[in-house]
Amino acid sequence: MGNFSFLAVAAAKTMAENEPAVGTVVITGISIVFGVLVLLYLLITLEGVIFTAIDNKKKGIKPEKKAPVAAAKPAPASAAKAAVKTAAVEQGIPGEIIAVISAAVAAMEGGSRYTIRSLSRVKQGRSAWGGAGVASNTEPF
Repeated sequence: MGNFSFLAVAAAKTMAENEPAVGTVVITGISIVFGVLVLLYLLITLEGVIFTAIDNKKKGIKPEKKAPVAAAKPAPASAAKAAVKTAAVEQGIPGEIIAVISAAVAAMEGGSRYTIRSLSRVKQGRSAWGGAGVASNTEPF
């Protein structure tokens, strides 16, 4: 019972002293925690920007504006025949796929006034397993 009496005396002495209110302590603590979280977020974001810039510099990639994969631009009829022969197509893309993409562009634009200047694969952000995880966790109930 000696321990309990010691705790009772300590609590009574603490209550008698001039201490801040409980609400002040709680608000201060929450403010500090969220402030540190915001600082960590900014620090991690800054590191990502710096490391991406360093990696791009090592690879020799200059920062560019993102361009669409299949750029459909109007072309004169005489240039359309020349563009078909000189279209830049990445190796490994079958001719059937190129034909389907060309037909889709022509169908969307309403005719053959447009031509595909280049065709290349897009680097996928997620692996097949990552995509399956996202699909299974975001489907409606």
